[in-house]
Amino acid sequence: MRVAGLLVGGALAVALVRRVGLGSLRSVLSRVGPEFLWMVAAYAAGTAVTALPWGMLIPRAVRPSWKAVVASRFAASGLNALLPFFAIGEAGRLLWMPRPSWPQGTAAIVGDRLLFLASGALMLLATAGVALLLSDLPPMLDLIGAIIALAIIAGIVALGALAARGHLARRGGLLLRRLGLRRTPPAGADGAGSDAAVLPIWDTALRDLLAGPRRRLLAGLAVHLAGRLLFALEIYAALRVLELPAGWRETMIMAAVPIALSVVGTFIPSQLGIQEACQALVAGALGIGPAGGLALVLLQRARQLLFIALSGLLMALAPLRRSVPAQAAGQEATGEG
Repeated sequence: MRVAGLLVGGALAVALVRRVGLGSLRSVLSRVGPEFLWMVAAYAAGTAVTALPWGMLIPRAVRPSWKAVVASRFAASGLNALLPFFAIGEAGRLLWMPRPSWPQGTAAIVGDRLLFLASGALMLLATAGVALLLSDLPPMLDLIGAIIALAIIAGIVALGALAARGHLARRGGLLLRRLGLRRTPPAGADGAGSDAAVLPIWDTALRDLLAGPRRRLLAGLAVHLAGRLLFALEIYAALRVLELPAGWRETMIMAAVPIALSVVGTFIPSQLGIQEACQALVAGALGIGPAGGLALVLLQRARQLLFIALSGLLMALAPLRRSVPAQAAGQEATGEG
């Protein structure tokens, strides 16, 4: 599916470049200078801030250091750029935790991604309202944005309710097996047990997280909203680098496009091709021009390559999750051994 998504997205990107014209695109990109580093800095700041809610949701006894929490988010960011589906690369963050603590770490990942989606939905709703009142975008685009935001919120409520009842991991495992994407290992193979023995542990961790203090969830949502604003700052920096109109309206609307596409185009890694096409369409409607929207995404792709390389380095340097001291600490915390 990843290969198919990349082929479809790549073909769409090539077709878009041909339609916009290499000359027009080259003219816009020729304005790029060292100020490109401001884009990198804004994205790095946003990534560092959005790393924190995962650590906030992990019990203090098994929480990695904050340095490890931030490093794991940068690693996951690079993985997410290479893999289809929303945030599947977040599982790589578990490499910074001892294996006995993986249920708590996974529960925190699920909660963190739900909060991240919620912050995006709120920002998408706000942008749809602003665009409806203050922009020349076709009303249909505003309506689509609002519908996607409401669909995200409905999905969060449904998944949250399932997790709070202790059924999310078991239902998810059953769905994956029906799709042929997961096989249940035989009991005792490589230390693994059956789903009947393992999945309730993950469901219990999720239920405990959602049934815990609400202030942690609200604080995590507030932090993610701050991170979203920093990611919007990257869009502002990119528009300034390309010497394009960079008011708060243009910034807010163009920053909302990737949020909507993270759900709609989730089967294509990094929404390749789809994001270029949508940003070109929105930029044309805003008077910036399709070449400007396409150039903005290409700058983000260049930044993405830097962070993919960083992700590989961080994954290679991740602490060994099977270290004896870490295992002993995890067993003591869970009463095993």
